Amino acid sequence: MIIDAHVHISLYGDNAKTLEGAFEKLMRDMAKNDVGYAIVIPDNLEGLSNIADLDKARELIKGHDNLFLLGSPQIIQRGDSEASKYEELLKLKTIKGLKFFPGHDTYYPTNENCDAYYKIASEFNVPVVFHTGINSDHPEVSKYNDPKHIVEVAKKYPELKVVITHYFWPEMEYCYEVTKDISNIYFELAAMGDPEVIKATGGIEKVTEVLGKTIKDRPRQVVFGTDWPMCRIEDHVSLVKGLGLSNQEEKNIFFNNAVEVYNLPLVS
Repeated sequence: MIIDAHVHISLYGDNAKTLEGAFEKLMRDMAKNDVGYAIVIPDNLEGLSNIADLDKARELIKGHDNLFLLGSPQIIQRGDSEASKYEELLKLKTIKGLKFFPGHDTYYPTNENCDAYYKIASEFNVPVVFHTGINSDHPEVSKYNDPKHIVEVAKKYPELKVVITHYFWPEMEYCYEVTKDISNIYFELAAMGDPEVIKATGGIEKVTEVLGKTIKDRPRQVVFGTDWPMCRIEDHVSLVKGLGLSNQEEKNIFFNNAVEVYNLPLVS
């Protein structure tokens, strides 16, 4: 059984014509690839017709006990004014963590408006997840999610579980070196199995080398994720299967680690 810790309910290519259709496609793709559970990441912009925000995602997954949500604070638009809202959602266990989009939005993880959310996440022992890596059309925005800034957050809040997604592609080796000594930093594999990301990073050998070192360093702090629908689930399953891990190591990445990091109500 697999937990995909990074999916969006969104329109991409010709996968669907409506968000309801995209959700149905997600459920089919999960079943096809033996993904029993998923964490849905809502977009931090509201009311878009091509990707589900928090309210729409809650509506779509209602009644599906195998699907979980993150919150997506709007740092640029609303600063820390929504902190009480997300605190309440965590109290109600409606969300399992918080996702931040530096690079999509023009702020750094060290922005003071983020501090209120980091404190809440620490209090509830849930992770904060940071988008990292380039935007293919605007590579310069990666300065906002450079892992050196995320390291500052992890050091300031040593009890906080800090998750890096996309491994700051294509500079995965740099990301490894900057973060390798920070014990409360975790990694989630979304997009690392995508052909564009693999090519830009230097080939599958480089991706597997960096990932292999990370798993050796912190075997219980690497979590499976895909970034569906932009990236294919099967590509990421193949990436993990190609690492030559033991059965227990694979089970940890595919399932157990996510249960622990996100405090999911599942038996690992």
